[in-house]
Amino acid sequence: MKKRILVIILILTIIIPINIEAKTLGEYRAELEALQKQYEDNQASIARTDEEIAAANARVQEIYGEIDSIEGEMIEINKEISKLNGDILSKDKEIKDLMRYYQFSNGESIYLEYMFSADSITDFIYRYSVTEQLSKYNDQLISEMHDLIEKNKVNISNLQEKEQSLKNLQVELNKQLVILGNERQQLGDESLSIQEEVEAQMAIVKQYEDMGCEENQEVSTCGKESLPIGTKFYRPLVLGYVTDEYGYRFDPFTGIWGNFHTGTDMSSYSSCWDCQEIYSVATGVVGTTGYSSSMGNYVLIWHNINGQDYSSLYMHLSDTYVSSGQEVTKDTVIGHMGNTGWSTATHLHLTMLTCHLWKPGEYCSYPGDTVDSRGYINYPSSFYVDWEDRTSFYN
Repeated sequence: MKKRILVIILILTIIIPINIEAKTLGEYRAELEALQKQYEDNQASIARTDEEIAAANARVQEIYGEIDSIEGEMIEINKEISKLNGDILSKDKEIKDLMRYYQFSNGESIYLEYMFSADSITDFIYRYSVTEQLSKYNDQLISEMHDLIEKNKVNISNLQEKEQSLKNLQVELNKQLVILGNERQQLGDESLSIQEEVEAQMAIVKQYEDMGCEENQEVSTCGKESLPIGTKFYRPLVLGYVTDEYGYRFDPFTGIWGNFHTGTDMSSYSSCWDCQEIYSVATGVVGTTGYSSSMGNYVLIWHNINGQDYSSLYMHLSDTYVSSGQEVTKDTVIGHMGNTGWSTATHLHLTMLTCHLWKPGEYCSYPGDTVDSRGYINYPSSFYVDWEDRTSFYN
């Protein structure tokens, strides 16, 4: 989002003249420190979010393990229940076999074959006692097994509830991970945007430091003398020809008359158009480089020719070789001809202005202060008439 805002601001700056309030180097440095603090806060937020994501992922993995453990417990409990059911059936059969020795009628006991086969009264009493104790023991054992089975069923029910609760928590954690992932992505995008702003602000501060600006001195007045002084302008291509002029023309995209062309277009007969090197038209300092949807890759250079401020703006480049604050001469290659931005074919669009465009503390209007480069650079008078060097004179 911030990148889009920066592009919009850049386009508005091109279209609408803005009178920039003069600032000191100290104010630029304070803005840099504020951006650096914003970047540090952003990085701290990223670190906290990463920790939350790591913790949520770890908990999800723990839940997977707990669910596996619960399912294992339920399997074992079911096995135990099956075994106990088998034991109950076995014991029930033993009791039935034992009870064949008992018969009850009208509340009176009739002695069974087992007891009548006793050799003596003592043996009889013993056999009766043993039979009665075995019956009671088995009844108690079966009752205990029934209790254990019920308890295991309760355990299974509790485990199933716990398993469902863990699965619900797992769903919530996965939702939280999605939210945290989105936050992390936004913070990452913001980080890149802030980092770019920090780097741009550092370049501005360094540029004015290199110009010898003092901390409380307005940058519009300091470093003025450090701008290299030139004497004339040169063609930006060794081999080339003019394809369109400065001024009103038919819009190449709509075909409607009335489009104001802010520069001179030129191209080359070379078989490798985007291999054509673009030179600075004069000695100067690179004001800025970048990319916009309209200009494509561009380079802005500030000049001082015979005491007069100028700017040269090179658009639609395929690449750029210079950076903000760099000193250049007429022999400095700043990039290659290209077809980036609002362009219908590989070419160079050169705009010239009689002021330092986008220089902090200086007023310069675009397109109000643009001028026809033919007034400063010598080209053949007709379209598609090529030149083969940068200095030959044409009538």
